[in-house]
Amino acid sequence: MTTIGGVQMGLAAKQIGVTAERGISKREFEKAWVEVMDRVQLVEDKVAKKADEVVLTMVLSHRQEIDQLQEELYKMNERLKQIKDEQKIHHRYQSTPSRKKGSFWNGFFGKRRR
Repeated sequence: MTTIGGVQMGLAAKQIGVTAERGISKREFEKAWVEVMDRVQLVEDKVAKKADEVVLTMVLSHRQEIDQLQEELYKMNERLKQIKDEQKIHHRYQSTPSRKKGSFWNGFFGKRRR
């Protein structure tokens, strides 16, 4: 019988109506003790179940957040690829040397090297 058990024994004694003036049999006390311990076990089970439910809810919530973040990251990655492709096209367009305007024949018979 532990310190906590002492508190529980007090509850058991209170449950069966033990007072300082009146004693109880060992059998009555043990019966009351078992009933109190059963109730304590029920409470512990309920607390454990509730804790499990809370953890499960949190895990599901976090999983949903992770999925959303992965989707956003995927979209951002696709957009970044699109922007890079656009920049390559724009860069190619700008780096292509422009032709000087001239006559058609200038292209064939233009400046010759000596």
